[in-house]
Amino acid sequence: MRIAIIGAGLNGLACAIMLKRFGLECTVFERGQGPRDSGTGIYVWPQAMQVLRFVLKNRDFLGRGQPIEFLDTHDKQGRLIHSQPVRPEGLGIPAPAMMFLRTELFRLLAASLEAQDIRYGMGCERLEDLGDQVRVTFGNGQVADFDLVIGADGVSSTVRSFVDPGMVPYDTGLVASRGVVAFRSPLLHSDRCQIFTSTHSRVVTYPLNEATSLRYWFAAYQHRNQPLLDRAGLLELFAALPEELLRMIGATEEKEILTHKLKALTGEGHWFRGRVVMLGDSIHAMLPTLGYGLTLGLENGFMLAQALVGHCDNSLESALKRYELRAAQRSRDMLKVMRDMTDLYYFEREGEVSKARLTPIVQRFHHLAQSTVF
Repeated sequence: MRIAIIGAGLNGLACAIMLKRFGLECTVFERGQGPRDSGTGIYVWPQAMQVLRFVLKNRDFLGRGQPIEFLDTHDKQGRLIHSQPVRPEGLGIPAPAMMFLRTELFRLLAASLEAQDIRYGMGCERLEDLGDQVRVTFGNGQVADFDLVIGADGVSSTVRSFVDPGMVPYDTGLVASRGVVAFRSPLLHSDRCQIFTSTHSRVVTYPLNEATSLRYWFAAYQHRNQPLLDRAGLLELFAALPEELLRMIGATEEKEILTHKLKALTGEGHWFRGRVVMLGDSIHAMLPTLGYGLTLGLENGFMLAQALVGHCDNSLESALKRYELRAAQRSRDMLKVMRDMTDLYYFEREGEVSKARLTPIVQRFHHLAQSTVF
């Protein structure tokens, strides 16, 4: 089987390695001219750490990230509202959650593939259904036929426009700024994500490397169709939060702060058409409310690989249908949890973020954690 993966992001690279581990050959096609060597931090839940353990073969990668054991929510004065263990008792999760520099995780995954497995400067422009194959036209004019095309090309996916043209990203009404900075404070701990809530907004920070004091942060708020805030605007918006957070944002160089409006997808609609199938943000882009986006994409990739190697029918459609049945409902359930959490943080009245409101949402999240691919 000749397989093309569109998009050399984290999910695209991981999917390629999974397929190869299962004995399937594939090539990754990327629009960019080289590896994605920029970005900030990326959070990986224990469920995805187990997928990465399979993908990367050994445990060496554990030394390249920072373990996270708790997600703590604070009010604007810094007082603790709710503390959520990442590995709650009773679930038997045999892996930590970890925070990585995004570039570090890219390098780890790319190093597990051969140079010829990734083709740069080849963005997918058009797909054609040939019945028993799919024809891909690339931006550089090249044309190639494949037995299967996997769309891992993110929220602006070209593949999705072929599979389900009516499925388009929606504006969530939120914008996020992200940064990485060397910063240390007694308020900020080395084993947890800390969320500081404000009016219809919040600042979230994770440790990236305790030894070097490297820390990732993102600040999200309603944009109300107004100009996006620069660093000075963020400091003004979050002036009521603890001084340490303001110093952390202020210590980040303006040019190193990434800001953009947040778009999302519902996960509804079709996940495949003919011999074209989607995974990750291309089909269910979610807000980073609990940082589950990459984890869900890695789960998708593992389910897809299982479906492809396990089907015994002559038709590939049965394998893709099985994948859709397994992955789509789980993704939609997870998206619903994230939307409810997002509404609580960003769209309800000030003061609604409380232990009583957070606990049932977190319990639903933990219930879903019982049914992952590992």
